Amino acid sequence: MAMLVFGLTKRLPTSGSCISNTLRTGRVARYITQVTGEKTFFNRKRELTEFEKAFSGDPELHVVLGPPSSGKTSLIREVTTRGNFKPLFLDCRLGEFDSPTDLYNSISMQFKTFFENRRKLLRETLSEMEINAKIPYFSELNFKLFDKKEREITSSSVRAMLNKIARALPNQNLWKGYNVPPPIFVIDEANSLNRLGHGSAEGEVLLKTFLDWLVLNTKQANRFHVVLTSSDSFFIDWIVNRLHIPHVTQYVVGDLSKEEAEEYFEKHVLPRYGCKELEGKFDHVSKITGTRMLIIDRYVKEYKNSEGKLTASNFSVYNSEYLRLRDGLHPRGFKYSDKPDLPLWTGSELIETMKALVKAENQGYILEDDLINVVGVDKKKINSLVDYNFLYRRLSSNFAYDIINPQNRIILTAMNQPSLRAMEQVLSEQ
Repeated sequence: MAMLVFGLTKRLPTSGSCISNTLRTGRVARYITQVTGEKTFFNRKRELTEFEKAFSGDPELHVVLGPPSSGKTSLIREVTTRGNFKPLFLDCRLGEFDSPTDLYNSISMQFKTFFENRRKLLRETLSEMEINAKIPYFSELNFKLFDKKEREITSSSVRAMLNKIARALPNQNLWKGYNVPPPIFVIDEANSLNRLGHGSAEGEVLLKTFLDWLVLNTKQANRFHVVLTSSDSFFIDWIVNRLHIPHVTQYVVGDLSKEEAEEYFEKHVLPRYGCKELEGKFDHVSKITGTRMLIIDRYVKEYKNSEGKLTASNFSVYNSEYLRLRDGLHPRGFKYSDKPDLPLWTGSELIETMKALVKAENQGYILEDDLINVVGVDKKKINSLVDYNFLYRRLSSNFAYDIINPQNRIILTAMNQPSLRAMEQVLSEQ
């Protein structure tokens, strides 16, 4: 394998402190740091302020987009669990939209806990008669979870449950009037919602019913905010086509800014792993890791585990990206089981795409229209590269602070910084 540019295969000088110290307890899960057993949310004050402001107004349907592992979920959890809301979480990674039974049980479990808790709080202020007068159906709602072996839930059962929840929930102003945190409904990796519509007309009807229910409870009846997070570049197109733009407010959560990432590296990661010899070397490390916290944490962890002998080419994230790019040069027969369509690009088109991204590194992105012109391909081929995770596609946004991008344009980036380094290596071998 040839030498990486920028001399990134060189090891940083080792003073021994990273090797001699024992590994401290603690780990990073996206943007949550855990030191000596205590979880603390790192930085992101600007994003926290923006989301707190957005969620404090009239209920809306919010779509939060961003690259994989950029901290979307942790950021939303931090905002919604600070005491101003009663969050209800669904994680689509767990298959909660795989079938009507999964959907029924997932929603039932979340709202069952919510209704039980709110009843107790309201009874501290109101009598049962007053509760029934203000929220007629609130005390009547009961939930039962079903095992698939016991009974297969139908779409009509799910629709009936959704209607009962909507009928029982008051306008969110009632909760505020009694100083009770209102509900906020968060669906993580919401691109998996489309699983409901796969394979049957009944599933498609149920999907439409569920999305209409979200709109009903946000824009129309003002019952609660809904937050949909997704790493899928095309999710915003899908949800807008389903619900139309007026029903959706979108945000893009990027990586940390260079200054924030350096603070995280110097003040959080290095002390936790005891790697003093990396102090003051973030400029070098960031050429390999970028400013994504999960990747920074993994790099320092692997550096420590290698006793200071880690090279860029041996870094696991880089190595994974390098192998994928090499495979991508031979797209014939290259297909992932979860992708419905075969690759549309050629090896030479991927090479030209990599050249364009490497050239645009200082800018941090390339405009979609510019890449189409440079590579000389149609948009379908660019979308295929995005679909297979060789590119990340995102709308420009004032909400993201990792790059300064133009307004109202679609931009394309590498999936992460190690991927950009791997592109350089692949190009050097051609």
